[in-house]
Amino acid sequence: MEGLRIAKAGMTNSISTINNRQQTTDGEAKPSRLGVVFSSGFFGFFAHAGFLSALRELQIKPCGYAGSSSGAIVAAMAASDMDDDAIRQMLLRVKKADFWDPDPWYFIFKEALKFFKGYTGYLTGDGFARLLAGIPARRIEDCPTPLAIAATDLTHKKEAIFTQGDLTEAIQASGAVPMLFKPVEINGAFYVDGGVTNKAPLKALADLVAVDKMIVHFIASDNVTEDECGFLKKRMTPWHIQYLAVNIARNEAYKRQLKMVRMQGIEVIEVRTNAPALGPNSLDMGLSAYKSAKASTLKILKNPNSLAL
Repeated sequence: MEGLRIAKAGMTNSISTINNRQQTTDGEAKPSRLGVVFSSGFFGFFAHAGFLSALRELQIKPCGYAGSSSGAIVAAMAASDMDDDAIRQMLLRVKKADFWDPDPWYFIFKEALKFFKGYTGYLTGDGFARLLAGIPARRIEDCPTPLAIAATDLTHKKEAIFTQGDLTEAIQASGAVPMLFKPVEINGAFYVDGGVTNKAPLKALADLVAVDKMIVHFIASDNVTEDECGFLKKRMTPWHIQYLAVNIARNEAYKRQLKMVRMQGIEVIEVRTNAPALGPNSLDMGLSAYKSAKASTLKILKNPNSLAL
């Protein structure tokens, strides 16, 4: 695909290609301006952090970051100049009890009697907000490196991009998985997970900063990579059909963004590290996902032999 280079674990991509220099009209070379995008991916922040650590080890210095959902967390950490040790320690300390803060059972029972009219989500999000307090910057515009965070605006029925404002609120909004977390209210509008409408905010980053290239750490939804009719082999098949249909729509929207960015002359390098998928009950595997993503990224970007187009 023209303008898009895909690198997966087991495939290769040269770091020299990423760090090469662009020719100016007067013949002088100038450094490439590189942006980094972290896609959405349920509890994918461990893998994203490992990917980021590999970029830093390779001395890749982005001029801007963008992220959606779990990717927004690590994008904010990177843009805030948190060092790798601080990021790793903050993430690996996370326990389910730190963010699992549902309403009391009797409140949920009362809402059930009203058929959940007006009830917006199971978890309050307060614990999630407390975890995010460890990120140094308080506002997006305070970050040393430009940052764009994607969310979904329920009030105005559209995708939203935050490039300024309260950083914790923006990350909360981007990570508010529908039904699981309550939507986050910001300036009278309600927001949920950015991954619903914008799996990997490429265009947001291109609009924010002038870049020649982007590296995307892409975490694919598991059901779009399974057997063609794998959903027919699962219990609760109607639910899996709906879930798959939503993920197909998200993936197709991402492809359209790729096309738009390519039309601007930006080269996109998509890295898929295929780290282990995690959930709230498997956080003890976070270090494994971190190390796997870091090792895969180093293998992919260090090898000088080539690119898979």
